[in-house]
Formats: sequence, structure tokens, C-alpha cells
Amino acid sequence: MASVLSDMTRDAEVQAAIAAVRDPEIDETVAALNFIVGTKIDGDSVTVTLRLPTFWCPANFVFLMGGDIRDAVLALPWVRNFKFELVDHFAADEISRGISERQSFAQVFPRHAENDLGDLRLAFDKKAFLMRQEALVDFMRRAGFGDEFLIRMSVAELDGLADAQGGELKTLAGDYLAKRRGIGLANDDLAFTTAEGEAIDAGALPRHLRHARKVTMSAQSNGEMCRILMAARHSGAACAAHGFHSEKGNS
Repeated sequence: MASVLSDMTRDAEVQAAIAAVRDPEIDETVAALNFIVGTKIDGDSVTVTLRLPTFWCPANFVFLMGGDIRDAVLALPWVRNFKFELVDHFAADEISRGISERQSFAQVFPRHAENDLGDLRLAFDKKAFLMRQEALVDFMRRAGFGDEFLIRMSVAELDGLADAQGGELKTLAGDYLAKRRGIGLANDDLAFTTAEGEAIDAGALPRHLRHARKVTMSAQSNGEMCRILMAARHSGAACAAHGFHSEKGNS
């Protein structure tokens, strides 16, 4: 019984670790996007299998996600070995091996990589920063906070207000401030700035938020397309398993 409970606990820990990993372009979790095919635990070894919406998803995007999944699972104190399995993808073998062996993207694809994906990750993180900022500002505006107040609020003031009020504000502010730190902006600065850390005056705020909203809408559209394509893939797999033909199965 103890072994069964241990296995269940470890599986729950692995699922929780993976649930925090996000698609870097869309800023939604890989679990919510239904990218995880399955996990396998064998003692202190974990295998995670991933399937993406299409056979041709960009290899660099996949590599970022795979690396984040690996790092999240290996952060669990009892995990000693990790294996990554990407299926139904044009570079499945190369990416699976590279992620499992902790190689860099440049090592796996030396002819196609000019750097180690740092610039790409930063570009995605800045987009996610704008998306989270737009969601937070929209919530705070609807809650009655004016633009003049928002553009003068410090990080410490936002953090304190979120702790005091709790609820959705705390969640939105926590996600936003985490991404803000992730792109290297100082904690002793204004809470709402550009992704480069520049102040935004009240007159420029509407234009800035329109740009952020466009980024959000683009990511949401991509997310919806991912869900449609994933549903088609799952439908095709189910048909194949029962001996039926589906035109969607090759998507």
C-alpha cells in the first residue's frame, strides 16, 4: 500500500510540475493546450511524452517547451533521470534526444542555430509581459483605478495592494510581476512600464494598451488554432485506433 501511495504522490508531483510549464508563444500551459500525451514513472526516472498541434511546429519553439518541461520535472527532489519523447513531429528524434541529454539547441541543430534561443525566449517573454499587463490594467480599470494612479504606482505598491485585496487581483498581479522579473525589470521601479522599462505617461497609455491588446488577440487566436488542430489530431488518432479513416488524422 505504501508503494502505491508513493507512486500516486509522485505522479501528482510530476503532473503539477508540468502544469506550470507554458507554451512560450501563447503563454498558456501545455496541460491546458492538451500537448501532454502521457507520463511514466519508474523509480526515480520520469518520461514525458509530448504531441503538438502539427507535424511542422517550429523546432525552436518545441525545444524551449521541452527544456522547460525537463527542468520542471528535474527540480523535483526525488527525480534523478529524465527522458523526453516527442511524437508525430518532423524533428522528433533530434529534439527528443537533445532534451533528454540536456544538449543545447545549437548542439542539436548546428547548421540552423545562430544562438542558444536566448533572444527568442526574451522576445516571447516580452510579449507575455504585455499580455499579462493588459489583462491586469483592464481588471484594475474596471475596478475603478484611474490611469493617473496606475502610471505612478510602484511595484511595491502593486504588490501590497494585491496582497491586501487578494482574489483575481492577486492572481493577475502575481503572474504579471513574475514575468516582469523574468525580463529583468527592477523591483524598485514603476509597476507599469514598457517591456524595456520605460515610463508611460497618461497620454501614451491608451496607445500602449492598444498595442498590448493586439499582442493578446494574436496569441489568443494562435491558442484557439492550436486547440482546433489538437482536436483534429486526437480525432484522427481515435479513428485510426478503431480502424476508421479520417482526413484530419494527417494534420
